[in-house]
Amino acid sequence: MAGPVTKSVLLRKRSGVSLGALLLALLLTTGVKPAVAEDLSKKYPASPDFSKQPRSYSTATEKEDVWSLSSFDFKLADSFEVKLGAAQVVLGRHDKNVLWAAVFPDEPGEIVTASAGKGEHVTSVWLRFHPARVGELFPANTVVKQGNAALVKQANGLASHKMRSSWHKNGRPMVPLLESIIIDLETKEGSRRFYVIDTKQQTVKYVDAFRNRVLPVVIPFKPGAGAAIFDKVWNAFDREYAMFVIKPDVKWQKLHDQYRPRAVAANTNCELADILNEMLAHLKDLHVYVLVDGKYVKGFNRERFFNASPVAAPHLIGQLNQIRGMRWGRTKDGIGYIAVDSLSNVALPDEFETALKQMHGTRGLVLDLRANGGGAEPLAMEMAGYFLDQPRLYAMHQYRSGPEHSDLGPKQKRTFTPNENWYYRGPVVVLQGEKTMSSAEAFVLMLAECPNVTTLGDRTAGSSGNPRKIDAGAGIIVNLPRWIPLDVNGKSFDTVGVPPDIKVQAAPNEFTRTEDPVLTAALKRLRKQVQDQSEGSKESLIPRK
Repeated sequence: MAGPVTKSVLLRKRSGVSLGALLLALLLTTGVKPAVAEDLSKKYPASPDFSKQPRSYSTATEKEDVWSLSSFDFKLADSFEVKLGAAQVVLGRHDKNVLWAAVFPDEPGEIVTASAGKGEHVTSVWLRFHPARVGELFPANTVVKQGNAALVKQANGLASHKMRSSWHKNGRPMVPLLESIIIDLETKEGSRRFYVIDTKQQTVKYVDAFRNRVLPVVIPFKPGAGAAIFDKVWNAFDREYAMFVIKPDVKWQKLHDQYRPRAVAANTNCELADILNEMLAHLKDLHVYVLVDGKYVKGFNRERFFNASPVAAPHLIGQLNQIRGMRWGRTKDGIGYIAVDSLSNVALPDEFETALKQMHGTRGLVLDLRANGGGAEPLAMEMAGYFLDQPRLYAMHQYRSGPEHSDLGPKQKRTFTPNENWYYRGPVVVLQGEKTMSSAEAFVLMLAECPNVTTLGDRTAGSSGNPRKIDAGAGIIVNLPRWIPLDVNGKSFDTVGVPPDIKVQAAPNEFTRTEDPVLTAALKRLRKQVQDQSEGSKESLIPRK
C-alpha cells in the first residue's frame, strides 16, 4: 500500500535509492540470500477496519507471533524519528489482524528527532496501529527469523500497562484510523514518551501527561524470597474464599503444588505477580485481580457485551444534565430518564434526590444501570428507597466459617427500607446488562423488589464478592472476594448474573451514535403504559408524609 508511511517513514533514502534496495542488490550480487523470515503483511492479512461505533476486540499472542528484527526505524519527515538496532517484536492479534506491537531492542535505541525526549535511550516501544500497517512498520527486509517466545509474557505485561492509553474500549483494543499511529516509549532515563502520529496530516503530537506513568518498578528478590508472599496469598484464599463450593473444577491444592515452585524461583516482584495472577485466573472471578506497584496485571476478564450507546441518549431523551456518576433528563412527552453510571460518589444520593424532584410531572421513569460497574452498596440502598413501598429482602450471602472449603456460615439476609421523604409510584423500567456488575447488581436486585419496577435488557455480570485487599509485600496487592452472592431465593448468581424481566436482544452494530435499541424498547414500553392513564392521573412523585 502506497501512503505517507511508505514514503516518509519506513524508507531511508540515500541518493534517491532506499537503503533496503541497496542492501538487497548487494546481497544478490554476492550470491547471498537475504534473511527474510516472513512478509508480515501476508502472514497477518487485515480484515476489520475503523468503526465509528466503538468496537473492541480480544487479542491473543502465541510464540509464533514473536519475530527477530535486524532493526526498527520509524521516521516522519524531519519532525520525528526513533531508531533501534537489532530487536524483537511481539504482535498482539485478533484472528490474523495485528492490533498492537511491543518492540524490545537488544540494546537501547534512540529518539533521534522529537519535540520532547530527543537523545533519550529507548528500552521498549509500544505501537498501536491499523492492521493494514503491519507490513510497512516491519518491512520484510528487517524480519530475520522467528523470535524469542519467552518475550510473550513481557509483551502482555506491557500491553496490560499501556492499552488504556490508546485506541481502546474498556481496556481492549479497537481498530484505529488508518492514518493514526501511537508510539509509546519507555526510556533508560526513566521517562515515558508518548507520541500521536497522523500520517495523513504529517503531524506528531507529544502528550506529556504520560511522562511519569512508567512501568512498575521491578524489585529483585533474593533466592526463595517469593515463597512467603505466595504462601500468604494462597493461604488467605484457602481460608476465606467462599466460592470454592460452587467451583468444583478448581483444584486448589493442585494449583499450590503447580505454582509454588515457580514462585520460589521468581527473581522479581513483577515476575511473582504474573505467577500469582496466572494461578488466580483459574478461579474465573472478575473480582480477583493482582496489582504490582499500583499497576494492574492483566488477568481473567471474560468478554461481556456492553448493550448500550450512552451518546445516543440525548437523541432519544433530549438534553441531559450530568455530574460524576449520573446523567438525567426528560422527554418532551413526560418520560423521565436517570442513568446511574457508578456508585463511587458519596454525594450521589443527594444529587439523585435533586434529579428525581426534577421528574415532577413525569408519568414514567427509565433508570439506566447498564454502564454501572459497582462501588458502594449503601449508596444504592439510599437511591432504591425512593421506589419502595415497604421494607423488603433483596439479597443474601454466605461467608466461610471454617478451614474446609465446604465450611460456610448461615445465609445472611440483606434488606432495604423506603426513603422517609419521597416515593416515586409511577411505572419504572430499569435497564441492565453484562457491564452491570458488583454493587450495581445489588442495586438491580433492590429495584426488582419494588412494586412498580420492570427490569429490561440482558443479564448482569454475575460478580459480587465483598472483597478485601491482601498486602502481600514487595508492592504486590491481591483482591480477595469473600462471600457467595445469593438472590432472595438463596440461589447464587455468580457467573450467570441476574436475569431481566424482559430480555432485549440486539447486535453490536445496532448501537450507534443515535440509536440504542434497549433504551428505545424501554421508552416504547413506558409510553404504552401511560397511554391508558387519564389526564387527571396522580402525580408519580409524592411526599411520604
